[in-house]
Amino acid sequence: MSTLNFGVAALIALVVVIIVVYGTLAGALRVIRDDGRLRLAEMLRRQGSTPQQAFDVCGYQAALAVRRCMMCAHKAQCDEWSGAKRGMESFCPNADFVARVTAPR
Repeated sequence: MSTLNFGVAALIALVVVIIVVYGTLAGALRVIRDDGRLRLAEMLRRQGSTPQQAFDVCGYQAALAVRRCMMCAHKAQCDEWSGAKRGMESFCPNADFVARVTAPR
């Protein structure tokens, strides 16, 4: 292996490490700055449902929705949202889940 190939491989490894560290730190800081509220529960209540109903209807999908909500980067938009039946689709990663849970059966 030539010195050039070794240098390129080392550079690629360094870039990968930097990306992983950045992603980890960004996620950790998002969790640290969180105020502890689960906005998904609030959104479900505003739409006429409850977290318990969500787990009854879509157990595993509800657990994934909770995780998406906890790691969401749009919490400020969620807090400012009026609670209307429409409009959350533009910012909420759980909009489809909420629509499925709150849909008439």
